[in-house]
Amino acid sequence: MHRHFTATAFIVDSKNRTLLLWHKRLGRWMPPGGHIEENELPEEAARRECKEETGLDVEIVGESQENLFEGNPAEGTMLKKPIAMLLEEIPAYPLRNEPAHQHMDFLFLARPLDASQTATLNHDEGREMRWFIKKEVEALDEQTEIFANVKRYILSVLS
Repeated sequence: MHRHFTATAFIVDSKNRTLLLWHKRLGRWMPPGGHIEENELPEEAARRECKEETGLDVEIVGESQENLFEGNPAEGTMLKKPIAMLLEEIPAYPLRNEPAHQHMDFLFLARPLDASQTATLNHDEGREMRWFIKKEVEALDEQTEIFANVKRYILSVLS
């Protein structure tokens, strides 16, 4: 089974809404995300995917953690800690000649850098895009509108 590294970002704005795209191939509401490119850090991929899919510049929010390189920056740097890491089963997609595979997905929380930015859907990535409040996410059907794990993570980050 082939495995690919991916990064996903749940964008939450100052109104406590999350931005989701209607994924064309999966037919579900999904947060922005995609494959990590060669020599790209997971948090860089998450920021890039947000920009490409929604037009928004975002800050990746990481949980604070002890800086293990404090006093020795030449040894390395701390990366943003994802809110979760998943191993996802991706079904085959014959139209693109893609076999079934797995995604090792770094999930991040993100916030728009500037509240005045306007989200702009990249139509190559999704059919529709909109901001959801918690109550709207709770109402989404896990059989036809959103994957159960996606819904659970959104509800865990929206207060």
